Parts: sequence; C-alpha cells; structure tokens
Amino acid sequence: MKRPIIAALVAAGLASGCSMAPDYETPPSPVDELWPISAGESDLGNSAIEDWRQFVLDPRLQVLIERSLENNRDLRIAIQTLRRAEALYGVQRSEKFPNIDLGAQGSNQRLGEAVTGGASTVQRQYSVDLGMTGYEIDFWGRLASLEEQALQNYLATEEARRNTHIALVSQVITAYLTLAADRALLNLARETLETQSASLSLTQQSFDNGVATGLDVAQAQVTVAIAQVDVANFTNRVAADINALAVLVGTGYDPILLPDGSREIALGPVEVGMPSAMLMQRPDIRSAEHSLMAANANIGAARATFFPNISLTATAGFLSGDLDDLFSGDARSWNFTPSLTMPIFHWGELRGNLEVAKADREIALAQYEQTIQLAFQEVADALAARRNLYDQFLAQQQLVAAYRDSYELSDLRFRQGVDNFFSVLDSQRNYYQAEQDLISLRLTQQANLVALFKAMGGGWVSTTETTASTEGDEPDEGAQTQ
Repeated sequence: MKRPIIAALVAAGLASGCSMAPDYETPPSPVDELWPISAGESDLGNSAIEDWRQFVLDPRLQVLIERSLENNRDLRIAIQTLRRAEALYGVQRSEKFPNIDLGAQGSNQRLGEAVTGGASTVQRQYSVDLGMTGYEIDFWGRLASLEEQALQNYLATEEARRNTHIALVSQVITAYLTLAADRALLNLARETLETQSASLSLTQQSFDNGVATGLDVAQAQVTVAIAQVDVANFTNRVAADINALAVLVGTGYDPILLPDGSREIALGPVEVGMPSAMLMQRPDIRSAEHSLMAANANIGAARATFFPNISLTATAGFLSGDLDDLFSGDARSWNFTPSLTMPIFHWGELRGNLEVAKADREIALAQYEQTIQLAFQEVADALAARRNLYDQFLAQQQLVAAYRDSYELSDLRFRQGVDNFFSVLDSQRNYYQAEQDLISLRLTQQANLVALFKAMGGGWVSTTETTASTEGDEPDEGAQTQ
C-alpha cells in the first residue's frame, strides 16, 4: 500500500535539484582600483570599523545611539521587513517538499424507489486518507530557482537592515553635533549680547558726559539689536535640533545627555582602505549584489516553464461502507495519480516572462554598478574635503585670534578718545562673524568625518530586537519547514 508513495518520493528526490539559471559571477568593479589623486594617499590604512563605538567616543552620545537602536521606528520597520523576507523564504522553500494531509469523510445517501426500481435504500461510505496532492517534481529546477531567488531577496533585506542601522547611527551623530554647534552659537550670541549691552551703557554715559556722539550711541544700539536677533534665531534652531534628535532616538531620555555647546564631542579616527575593501564593507553594495543574484535565479525559473510540469497525487488510507469496519484490513485503499503538463501554445506568454526576467537581471546589474559608483564618489568626496578642512580650520583659528586683538585694541583706542566708535563696531562685527564661522567650520569638519564613517560602511552591532535568524546569513531551519 505504501510502495507507490515511497517510490514517488524517491523518484522526486532523484529528479529534483537541477537548475536552469545562468551561472553567476560577480561583475567586475565599475570603478578604479585606487582613489583619485585629490583624495590623498596619506589617508590609506585599515578601514575596518567593527563597532560604531570605536568611532563614537563620547559616552553621552553613545547612550543616545543605543536608545535609538532600540526605539527608532525606521529601524523597527527594517527589522519587521527582514522578518517578512525570512517568512517568504520559508514559504518558498517549503514548496520543494510534499504537503502531507490527513482527511476524513463520511457520506450518507438515500435512494428512492424511483431510482432503485424497488425498495428505497440508504448508502453510507466512510473514508480516512493520508496523502499528498499535486506535488510538483522539480525536474527542471523551477522550484530550486525560486528558492534561490527568495534566499537572495532575504539576504538583500538583511543587508538593507544593516544599512538602515548605519544610517541611523550617522543621523544621530550628525543631529547631536548640529545641536552642539547651535548651542555654541547661542552661547556666543548671548555673550556678545551681554558684552554689547555693557558697551552700549558705557557709550550712553560717554554721550551724557559730552564725550561720545549720538552716532556712537546709535551704532552701539545696532550691535545690541544684531545680538538680540541672533539669540532669538539660535534659540529657535536649538529647539528644532532637540525635536529632530527626539524623533531619531524614538523615546524619552535625560536632558543631561544633550550637549551644552561648551565641550568637544569626541570622535575616533577613520582610516580609509582601498576601494575593494569598501566594497566588502558597505551593506548597500552587498544588498544590491544579492538582488542581482535573485534576478539571475529568476531566469532559471522562467526557463523551466518551457518544459513539462510533472506532479504527483498519492493517498493511502481506509474506505468502507460501514463505520465499524473502517479500520479493518479489508478496508485498506490507495490512490496514485501522476500527471504531466506540457506547454504547447501560450501565445508568447512564456517567452515574454523569460524576457522580463532577463531585463530584470540587467536592471539589477545596472543598479549594482551604480551603487558602487555612488559609494566610490561618496568616499572620494569626503576624502577630498577632509584634506582641506583641517588646514582651513587652523587658518580660521588664527583669523579669530587676529580679529580678537583688533577688537580689543579698537575698543581701547575708543575709550581713550583716540579713535571713533565706527572702528570698534567694524572690528567687533568681524570678530563676532569669525567666531561664528569657526564654530560652523568645526561642525563641517566633524560632519565630514561622519560622512566618511558612513561611506566606508560604518560599524554596526545587532540589537536585541532582531530575530534570532538575523545574526547569520540564512534563516533557521524551523522557519523554513513549518
């Protein structure tokens, strides 16, 4: 009774496993093997950053990043998308194996005298079956290709989650640095307002004593008004920065963790290796390649539809007209029904599906190459900017010192009656603007370092909210066979 089913399963296992997908080879890199000369060879080194904590050295910022990795909604969406891709892979993988179902049925039918030609009768039939229905033998590898496609889509989604992780870390760092810079600008504006208010009072006293002119008083009032406008502007920017950071973190936190604008935010160095190393580290590039591999596998599934489809239906159980004798030896029954379907005329449907699959592969190839090119550009741009930002920052520091000396000397000459207040106003305005530019330039320098950290693939660690299977490259077997 069991031999037909066993034979069918053995034949299916021997016949399956073939694949008609093209052999996959990693495409050649569409970028140079070296960074542009403008990037600077002195930046080359070991670019591997296994954990973002190697880059973020500030303990308060580390706490906020950890909170964001636990509560940020974008990351939660990425995690659930990964779970969905894992489940879809399990669904597709299960189609390689026969579905075994247990069924029980009972029927009762009365046949009247007009049917039987005599006395009416009641017919009863009971059955219990265990078997499989419509199991496809994967002789041409269609199911194997679809399984490979689902697996590569899952792996692409896993890399996309890692990319979201790195992007979130970079966004939190940037938002934190922006808040620190705006608070530093706010502190500077308040200090300037306090200084200029005191200067206005002294100028007003000099005017009252007949030493200063009305123009001197008006110019002093202008400096106070400018400082007041800046205080209001930077107060608004600080509030917006705090709101943006709260969205990224995704939960409440102690305000003491926020920067006050008076301390330096410590970031670790980022050394840049060769482009080939970057290609191995960036999850968006790996995700694009997995998508390319999925499109390649889909060609095999499209090709397999041109060939016959072989399926089996087999059941074994008991069939009896009497419920009491249902499980007796004489009630045993089996059914074995193989079927073959050969495509003849589909009016171009199969050929069209194959061409679609080939076009999808070419699209995925172009997207993979474009991802590499954009990544190469991001790193090259960050390197080119970093080479000049440090020198620019040092020069700006010297400029601030020079304007400070000029302002102090101008103010002294005005107090001694040697010079007019216009010189004080001009030197003070230059000094104030130079200090603002220094703070903004420091933010640009740090943002460039964050951009380089992200462009090189960053460092990431998985969170407790990820599923157990996301720690490896493939889902666990339990999720695949349910």
